Amino acid sequence: MNRRTVAILGTTAALALGVIGTTALAESPPPSATPAASPQTPKTGTTGATETREPSYTSSVQAPKETGNEQSEAAESAALASLAKISEADARNAALAKFPGATIQKASLQDENGNVVWTVELTDANKAAQEVKVDAGNGAILATEAGGAEGEKSGGTED
Repeated sequence: MNRRTVAILGTTAALALGVIGTTALAESPPPSATPAASPQTPKTGTTGATETREPSYTSSVQAPKETGNEQSEAAESAALASLAKISEADARNAALAKFPGATIQKASLQDENGNVVWTVELTDANKAAQEVKVDAGNGAILATEAGGAEGEKSGGTED
C-alpha cells in the first residue's frame, strides 16, 4: 500500500469513529437531565417493616385537589357528601356483608389521600376491632384493617 491509500483509510476510520461517537452522545441524555438518585428513607411502622404509602387503593370517586385554602371541617364534610354516590346506610350494609354479625361503632365520610371513602369502624363477631374502607362511589370494599390502622388485611377486594 502506498502512503496515499494509508492516509485515506486512516481518515475514513477516524471519520467513522467520530460519527459513531457523536451518534452515541446524541442518543444519551446529558448528565444534568438524568435525575440524581436521592436517598429516601423508607417509612417504617413500629414493627420495623417497610410500609407503602397509604392508602394503597383507589376509589371510584376522587376528592378535589387541595387549593391551599383551609376549609372548616363542616365545609369539607359537605363537599365530600356532595361527591359521595352511596349513603352512610349503604356503606354500613357493605361492611356488615363483609363481617356478618358485626356491631358497627361509627361510620364517617373521609378524604383518604384524594380518595373519597366511607370509613366504617366495627367490632366483628369475634369481638375484634375492624376498620372497613368502602368506596363512596360504588360501595365496593377497598380495604379492611384489623384493629383500625395497625395493618391492612386486604386491599382491592370487592364483594
